[in-house]
Amino acid sequence: MEFLESKAVQYDLFVNEKGWRELPDFIISREGKQINTASDLWYLPYAIDTSSSKLDFSKIPNENLKWVLKSFIIEQIERVSTHAGLQHFQDIWGKFFRKNIEIINSAYGIEETLISVVENAINLGRTEQNLWALYRPIQWYLYGAEHYPELGFSTAYASILETMSIPGNPKGEAVRMEDPDSGPLNHSLEFPLLIQALKKDQSQEFEHLQQKAAVALSIAYGRNPANLTYLRHSDLVNLSPESDEPVYVLKIPRIKKRLLNPRDDYIEEFLNPIFAVYIYDLIKANNKTNAVLYHEGKKIPNPQPIFLNTKGNEAGILSGDYENAYNFSSSMITSLIKGFVRRHNIISPLTKELMHVTARRLRYTLATGLAAEGISKAALARILDHTDTQHVHVYFELAGKIVIQLDKAIAKGFAQYLSYFSGHIIDSSNDAVNGDNPEKYLVFKGDNIEDEIEDIGVCGESSICHLDPPFSCYLCPKFQPYRHADHEYVLESLLNSRSERLEKYENARLGIQLDEVIFAVAQVVEACKKEYV
Repeated sequence: MEFLESKAVQYDLFVNEKGWRELPDFIISREGKQINTASDLWYLPYAIDTSSSKLDFSKIPNENLKWVLKSFIIEQIERVSTHAGLQHFQDIWGKFFRKNIEIINSAYGIEETLISVVENAINLGRTEQNLWALYRPIQWYLYGAEHYPELGFSTAYASILETMSIPGNPKGEAVRMEDPDSGPLNHSLEFPLLIQALKKDQSQEFEHLQQKAAVALSIAYGRNPANLTYLRHSDLVNLSPESDEPVYVLKIPRIKKRLLNPRDDYIEEFLNPIFAVYIYDLIKANNKTNAVLYHEGKKIPNPQPIFLNTKGNEAGILSGDYENAYNFSSSMITSLIKGFVRRHNIISPLTKELMHVTARRLRYTLATGLAAEGISKAALARILDHTDTQHVHVYFELAGKIVIQLDKAIAKGFAQYLSYFSGHIIDSSNDAVNGDNPEKYLVFKGDNIEDEIEDIGVCGESSICHLDPPFSCYLCPKFQPYRHADHEYVLESLLNSRSERLEKYENARLGIQLDEVIFAVAQVVEACKKEYV
């Protein structure tokens, strides 16, 4: 087949003689955004992910294949969405072109070469068991064979590809495998560490406020980072502003529903006042920042996103999508969450390394926790903003497995990483705050009637305590346990109670509720033992 060396020749032959659609200088995406397609470099109005919102067709030296790819991507952007165009380009480049540019560029028979490239990708996909990742690239080949067979696409080979069964993306596989780096966080050993760090964090630095808001919202809702990038100040509403007990609602954009605009539809969710504080703190900091962006000498209006990108969203600005010029990208939300973990040096007791936390892992964690508590499939699908229940089954499969097996050795081993106990160990009541007040003395009694009552320490709280002694005492910073007390007995009793609950009620959540206390007691046992040595 004769190669066409220039665009001028292409236009003359393909457009004038064959009546093919000329590649336009501008297109309008399905979302109604204008995109400049005059050159080989396209800036997409895709503010969610600025790192990949640029399509560089110059990487493809074969003008014929470039023509077909551009035509295909234009169709995806105009008919489906900007996101679809972006995903198709990335998958086609990654599976067919990235490692085959030299082969394709030097080929004498492009049709045979292109078939070889596709076959090699299919064989590799089968070997690596990710054949599903070839769905979009194969759709491009079929498109080329249907519309532009003259440019190197075999219609005979395309008919073979059409009969090929390509499996879907294995949704939920990371959840099902309980992967320590990509599945849900362990509800007993890892997730509480994140909550602890969030509660203790008092920093008012701007980036730290952003980190806390990103972690809080990801814990509360389990949404994808893209949902958070489109949030604005006005989306957080207090339904009872005159009340001492505020009721907060957050309007979350439903970005996954193929809307023309991500903010065309919302789902209203109640927000726990504890989490709402982090959002209000960030909004106040945003208002003090006074970020102003300009393009071509003109000021770009600030629509007040909750996650304010003071440097500007490159994809939004370059593509003229000024409504989202101040938005974070999805990757920036992920960076906030990872930055929070690094700043607090949260070490996973399972991997003994810095805990790997992403918005997706927090989504899995929320879902498995709710499934363990007995939520219905329909309710969980609504919370995760799924249109049906087919994608939530995996969380219920895992619900009964999220409780770890605990004995004294395991509890003591993990306790050193968890640091649930934050009180002060004392030798006697003479050393304690409230040591002269017998009403503040704390005792522990086992579940059996014949069990002896044990003096375990003194409460240092000056006001009335609303905790549930003695269980929650070990988690209280005001608790002052006796060094000589038999905390080992307390630990054994709690472990027995945990086992009985799990066996009797078959409810994973009932076991998890005791775990923090168990680890705190184990920490006290080990601390007392070390001080005696």
